Amino acid sequence: MLDTRQLTGKQRLLIQQLQPQQTIESLQQFCRQRAIDFNFAKGFLLSGVIDDWVQLQALSETAWVLTDKGEALQGRLPGSNLVDKLQRGVSEVSQLQMLLGQTFSLAYGALRKAGAIDMQGSEGEKEIVVLDAEKLSTYQQRQASFAAIAQGAASPDTYPDVHLDWLQQQGYIAEKTATDYRLTISPRLAQLDLQPLVTALTSELLLSEQWREVELKSYNIHDPVPDIAYGRPTILTQCIQQIRDIFLNMGFDEMSGFLVETAFWNFDALFTPQDHPAREMQDTFYLSQPQQLPLPEDAALIEGIQRAHEDNYGGSWTTEVASRAILRAHTTSSTARRLYALRGRDGKYFSIDKVFRNETVDRTHLAEFHQIEGVVVGELLSVRTLMGYLTYFYERLGFKDLKFKPTYNPYTEPSLEVYAYHAPSQRYLEVGNSGLFRPEMLGSLGCGEKATIAWGLGLERIAMLLYEVEKLSDLAGPDMRLQGPL
Repeated sequence: MLDTRQLTGKQRLLIQQLQPQQTIESLQQFCRQRAIDFNFAKGFLLSGVIDDWVQLQALSETAWVLTDKGEALQGRLPGSNLVDKLQRGVSEVSQLQMLLGQTFSLAYGALRKAGAIDMQGSEGEKEIVVLDAEKLSTYQQRQASFAAIAQGAASPDTYPDVHLDWLQQQGYIAEKTATDYRLTISPRLAQLDLQPLVTALTSELLLSEQWREVELKSYNIHDPVPDIAYGRPTILTQCIQQIRDIFLNMGFDEMSGFLVETAFWNFDALFTPQDHPAREMQDTFYLSQPQQLPLPEDAALIEGIQRAHEDNYGGSWTTEVASRAILRAHTTSSTARRLYALRGRDGKYFSIDKVFRNETVDRTHLAEFHQIEGVVVGELLSVRTLMGYLTYFYERLGFKDLKFKPTYNPYTEPSLEVYAYHAPSQRYLEVGNSGLFRPEMLGSLGCGEKATIAWGLGLERIAMLLYEVEKLSDLAGPDMRLQGPL
C-alpha cells in the first residue's frame, strides 16, 4: 500500500496533476504543457510506486533532428539566401554582395558546386548566370525541409526522401529515436488524499498544536549511514605542512606575496625581456579589470631595471608593459620583492603559494597549482651549494633518485632543472627549476655584491611522487582513495 508520507514534494505535485486525467496520449507533451521535467516524471512512473493507479504503454517515435553542424546554420542552408535574390531577378554581383554581405562568397560557392549557377562578365560588371533553374528550385525545397526540421513542425513522413538524403550526407541532420508513453489512469487515483507534507516541525506548529492536524514526513532513524571523517586536511594541505616543517628546521623564514601581481615584479624585476614569449597571452593570465597596477614609488629602482633591460636587450623598455596586471606566473615575484627589501643583507626564505599558468591541462599539468619557492642570499654560494640544498630537501621527503639537468632561465645563470623518478610512469618527472640569480637582476634590486641561489619546485609533482598517483587530477576531488606517503 502506498504511504503518501514517503512521497516528495515533486512526486505529490505530479500525482495531483494526474488525478483529474483519464488518459494521456503523450507524456512528453503533458510534461511540456505543465513545465514538468520529463525525465523525473518518467523515472517516478517507472519506479512502480503508483502502478496500481497508472498504467504505462511505451511508444517509440523516430524523428529527424539537427546536428551541431546544422544548428550552427541557424535555420538557413548556405546558398538559400542567394537563391531568393536570383529568383527575384537580382543577378549583378556588386548588388548581391551589398545585399548579402560576407555570406555571398559562401552562398555562391555552395550553388556553383551544385552546378546551378556560374559567374560571367568583366571586372566591375560581373553577374550571376543560372545554369539550371531546376537545381535552384530543388535547393529551395531542401531549405524548406531543413527549416521544418529545425522548427520541429512536421513529422518525418512529410519530408521528401531525396532531400533528407542530401541533408544527411551534408551532416546537417540525423535520425533520432525518442521514447514516449501513453498513460491510462484509474479513477481511484483521484481518491488519494495528498495533504501538504510538513518536513520541519516549527515552534508555530507546536504552540498552536497544528502539528496534530498536518501530515508530517516520516524519517527512518534506523537506516545505516556512512562513517565520514569530517575536518581532515586534504592531501595537498598535508604536503604543504610537511614541506613547511622541513624548511623551518633548515633555518628558513617564510615569506608571502600577492596572487594578483604586476608584470614589473613578475617579469621585469627578474630580468625577463618585455618581448619574451612567456609574457604572451598563451602563457600568462592578464587581467581585464584592472588592466594596470601602480609601479613602485622608488624611481631609482625603476630606472635601474629599465637601464638593465635596455643595456642588455636593446630596444625601449616601457612602464606601460611593466604595469600590466596579471595572475602571478611564479612565486619568484615574492623573491624579487624580498631581495629588494633585503638590499644585500643575508637571509634564507621560502614560500608555498598558488601560481597560475595558461597551460593545457593534462596528466602532469594544471592551470592553477602550488609552487615551492626558496632563496638563499649570502657569500660564496655556488652550484654545489644549490645542489646540496635541493638534495637534502628531497632526501628529507624520501626521494633519493634525483637528476639535475642544465637549462636556460632569463634571470638565473647557471640554471638547473630537477628531476625525480616516478614509479607509476617509470620515468623521471620534472619537479623544479633552480639556479644562481644573474648580476644584472641582483644589481637592480640592490643586492649586486651578494651571491644568491634560488629554486621553484612543483608541490603537486612532489605529491604525485609521494602518493604514487598517475595524474594530478587524482590529488583533488571528493573521492580520493590513496595510500599514505611512501
